Amino acid sequence: MLLRSDITAALAAVVGIALAVQADGNTQVKDPATTAVTQREVSFAEEVLPILEKYCVECHSEESAELGLKLDTYEGVMGGSDYGTVVEAGDVGSLLIEMIASGDMPDGGDPMPAEELDVIKAWVTEGAQKN
Repeated sequence: MLLRSDITAALAAVVGIALAVQADGNTQVKDPATTAVTQREVSFAEEVLPILEKYCVECHSEESAELGLKLDTYEGVMGGSDYGTVVEAGDVGSLLIEMIASGDMPDGGDPMPAEELDVIKAWVTEGAQKN
């Protein structure tokens, strides 16, 4: 004879497994460094663009588009360079982030602080919206 507690435990296990299987295909792995930033929506215009202006637009703008990369507008960022895209929505492994994180960019300038890179990562993780 099954006890009520046995039935409850069995149902809880089945529900737990079902939820785990369902979540498996829908879960995005987020960069832990961006967790604090992603508690809110990151604004391209108010947060990301000022960072890019500070570190990148001297060489990557409408006036000076090295490798065809223009980082002074949303359209420029998403348009990429002569070699293709530099930001893929949702992908923190995007070329722009890799180049900054590795220290390869900004070329000859002060490295971007981790806190500012985290803002860009969070924006990309959120889907690189024009907001």
